[in-house]
Amino acid sequence: MSKRYNKNSSAGRMLEKLLELFPEKCHLRLHRCFNTNANENWGFEERGNEDFHMIYVKGGKGFYTLKGSTEVLEKGKLIFISPGFRHSAGQFRRRPYPKIIPVRFGLYSNSTGKDLSPGFFRPFCACLENVSGKAFPELFEKLYKCFCMKESKLRTTMANIIMQEILLEILNALKPQSSEVDARIERVKDFILKNPEKGKTLSALAKMAELSTKYFSRLFFAQTGSTPVNFAIRARCRSAEYMLQNSSMRIKEVAARLGYPDQYSFSKQFRKTMGYPPNSTIDKTVG
Repeated sequence: MSKRYNKNSSAGRMLEKLLELFPEKCHLRLHRCFNTNANENWGFEERGNEDFHMIYVKGGKGFYTLKGSTEVLEKGKLIFISPGFRHSAGQFRRRPYPKIIPVRFGLYSNSTGKDLSPGFFRPFCACLENVSGKAFPELFEKLYKCFCMKESKLRTTMANIIMQEILLEILNALKPQSSEVDARIERVKDFILKNPEKGKTLSALAKMAELSTKYFSRLFFAQTGSTPVNFAIRARCRSAEYMLQNSSMRIKEVAARLGYPDQYSFSKQFRKTMGYPPNSTIDKTVG
């Protein structure tokens, strides 16, 4: 086996930079996604893609070569590769062929719609092992089902959200495990989750933590993998989903309960955050 290098040394920092672009500046667009059992012809020569690439391994055996370092593909392995990172793939003789969910996607500007993937980051990759017991299998299966849907704006939105969740899970898995949790951030998190209807501004949340806005935002992201504003929006939408599924409240009533000025602004934010409209939440439980 070739000499190894630390693949994950800069991956965490690069993924943080990537996640900070959502949802204000950029979004992700799914290019391809397959759920397949490789055959005897599977593999490819060294190359660098123009878009982002992820592969989740469900079973079997194979390998990826990343800058001369061989990574065995086996159940629970996940590899993330940025545009321009050189890699190749192959399989072992007399071994079960890999069962994989490979994904290709791009980073697009919200304002121009331009694909920013090529050259946007210095090429990097990340490898995770034994993640089959975590959220990844379900997320990759959901992404594949989404890819199989008829092309629509809803499909695009859902795929964008699922891929962001996968990236966030990768980032959290790359972070060194530490028992140190900042009590100030936990206090704000607890307030947001218990009071989703109180839409505090960023400066108000920072004041609650007794920190400057800039330092609070940085510390909150480091601890949660999300910006304070996005965390609060998702908390409100999850609270709305719970109310719609577990009460007879109408969408208009839920919007008012959570402090939205009207049903339209609530529905727009809910759909953007959750990937589906609030009325589909009601349909799922009533039908």
